[in-house]
Amino acid sequence: MRLVKYITAMLLTFLLAVGSLNLAGPVLAAESSDAAVSVSKVTVTFNGDPKTSKGFTWYTPKASQDSTVQVIEATYGRAEFDTGLTFKGITQVSTNSPLENVHKAEATGLKADTAYYFRVGDAALNVWSEAGTFKTAPAGGAFTFIDLADTQAKSEDEAILSSETLSKALATVPDADFVVHNGDIVDNGIKEEQWNWLLGHSRPSLLNTTIVPAAGNHEDENYAFFEHFDIKPVAGSATETGAYYSYDYSNAHFVVLNSNENSEEYADFSNAQVEWLKSDVKAAKAAGAQWIIVNIHKGPYTTSNHATDSDIMGPNGVRTKIAPLMAELDIDFVLQGHDHIYARTKPIKSDNTAAATSKFIESQNGKSVEYTVNPDGTIYLIPATAGPKVYYKNQKPELGDKYYDLFERAEENHAAKYGPDPSDATRPKRSQVQNFVGITIDSGKLTAFTYEIDQNVDKAAPYLVDQFGIQKISNSGNNVDTPNNTEGGGTKPTAPTTPTAPTTPTTPTAPTAPTTPAPTKPAVTLKDIDGHWAAVAINKAVELGFAKGYADGTFRPNQTVNRAEFITLLMRAVKHPDTGKSLGFKDAGKIPAWSQSFIAQALDAGIIAGYNDNTFRPDQVITRAEMAAMIVRAGGVEVNPKAALTFADAKDAPKWAVPYIAAIKDAGLVNGIGQNRFAPNQSVTRAEAVTIILGLLQQRAE
Repeated sequence: MRLVKYITAMLLTFLLAVGSLNLAGPVLAAESSDAAVSVSKVTVTFNGDPKTSKGFTWYTPKASQDSTVQVIEATYGRAEFDTGLTFKGITQVSTNSPLENVHKAEATGLKADTAYYFRVGDAALNVWSEAGTFKTAPAGGAFTFIDLADTQAKSEDEAILSSETLSKALATVPDADFVVHNGDIVDNGIKEEQWNWLLGHSRPSLLNTTIVPAAGNHEDENYAFFEHFDIKPVAGSATETGAYYSYDYSNAHFVVLNSNENSEEYADFSNAQVEWLKSDVKAAKAAGAQWIIVNIHKGPYTTSNHATDSDIMGPNGVRTKIAPLMAELDIDFVLQGHDHIYARTKPIKSDNTAAATSKFIESQNGKSVEYTVNPDGTIYLIPATAGPKVYYKNQKPELGDKYYDLFERAEENHAAKYGPDPSDATRPKRSQVQNFVGITIDSGKLTAFTYEIDQNVDKAAPYLVDQFGIQKISNSGNNVDTPNNTEGGGTKPTAPTTPTAPTTPTTPTAPTAPTTPAPTKPAVTLKDIDGHWAAVAINKAVELGFAKGYADGTFRPNQTVNRAEFITLLMRAVKHPDTGKSLGFKDAGKIPAWSQSFIAQALDAGIIAGYNDNTFRPDQVITRAEMAAMIVRAGGVEVNPKAALTFADAKDAPKWAVPYIAAIKDAGLVNGIGQNRFAPNQSVTRAEAVTIILGLLQQRAE
């Protein structure tokens, strides 16, 4: 009985913290009295000093006029906002979605290098988002971030793909302090539906990371970019087409440019922005910044369609006018977007030629990383695309061998092998390959690991395709970080040796499961859940013994769950007797040994069944509809076969799942994702799975 009371108390605390057991979108606070109002499209950004402040943006129906952020230190593993800090913000009607209000607020005066819980909403209506997490920047020391670009999507399915790339990136680089986005966040910025898709499906990720965006040319009008992110633009600068700004993080200074402006002297930039860039970098260097990194959407050195555009290579183009300035300002590293194909340059000097280099090779996480020492020029990187859209390599004679000799990596798009897209033969097939980069800066050493996701390879798990670095050595001859030319030395970036990640709903396959998983004892600290919204639930699930960590000490809370994994979690939790029966599915040989007895139990209890072709498909990702059915069956929840759904996306629910979705909603175990949607075909993460199973245990105990 004491255990039951503890579980109940813990779940109540958790529910108050996150608002509800809503798994994929905006929610109402449990105690909310206004069912017409919900919080959506929450983003967390740098606004002011990253050591002491954060910016927040969210959307609501116009009935919500108050803008409040509440934060509390994540000291005790739970979000008790009544004892935290409260900050008020501003509210205005959305320019491109006039039935919604945009809310922005900043939390200030925070402690450096400290994890916090937060929620945003309307204090007057008592309507709140789920609890999210963030961490303030440290005063110094090593840090890691993710770089990606061009999540733009033309449909909701494509937006789901982009959101899964972000989720996989965060799972693969679990120590990332923030995510840099190089622009083209959506396909058409003035179509609010596209923001609903991407930010809605990315909710679990965006509630638990800080995003640092640049404006792309697909969100270049009518304040579409600026209204979705609470950033601090340069005083007096225009924000209708985007924004430019800068920030410091540890020993690095980051500059985010807006390549949607225009002037007679500079294509894509105003004179004011260029002058600000010069003065900003000069001031950063004077203040002691060791690294200068620029984020720009329309970059000068890419290898696809846009490399020969007039605003890139014309008389006042970015390559002609801005690239030389980068070298003159001693910019170390430029992150680009716009061209949707992976490429990386040699150090490029102000005369647009490649500098001679000195290099050494060092082993990092079992991979040989080639470091360029004190490059005499700027290195440019484009991380391909995190979304569906891809281009072929540009073969126009205006570029030629001389141009491509400037690159270390400039191969054909990796999606080209899948042939042309059925809707546009001039481009490779969409939605096949995505990329992201994990970058660590540790004193004078920058190390980058580039990952690729091929939806047709290795169950769509990220794998390494490039690794490189920059090593700075002081002019006095003393190394900032001493290069080690032997295998095994050096500072290790925070990339996992064997990255695993969730799969996309459009290509349902499985994340890598631990071999013969052993229980993680409660005394063992899972190293990747600190500050996560589900940390309390995860620890309780591990303590109860139905959830387990991986051999590397991680839980991977944002990793999606497949059929074998979810059934294993569920049956461990409900403690169904072992049947001793064997499995007769055609694909039984593909079912992991550690899950076979639990699947047999679930079959015996009528919780799950195979498919009509006598397969079980153990590695197929679990959808919200499937989860609803399994939870309802396991909990003995009454089902009305004639039930109807009132969700706006009810038509998307499989017919067989409708009674189960209605039942789980009526039982109060799972709600919609906001905007009156259930998203029946959306995948479920490990954190969400253990949370809903704990809710089931609570209901069974009552």
